[in-house]
Amino acid sequence: MKEMLPLQAGDVPDTYADISALTNDTGYQPKTNLDKGIGEFVTWYKTFYEIQ
Repeated sequence: MKEMLPLQAGDVPDTYADISALTNDTGYQPKTNLDKGIGEFVTWYKTFYEIQ
C-alpha cells in the first residue's frame, strides 16, 4: 500500500495535454506536436542521464 503525501507548494494535481487556454491567453502555440515532443524529450533524457 502506498502512503500518499499531502501536496506541496508547486505540485501539480492534474495535467492535461489541452493547451487551448494557454493559447487563448498568451497566443503561444507550440511548433512541435505532443507525440513528437515527448519522444524527443525521452530520447534526450536517456542520453543525458546515460540510461539504456
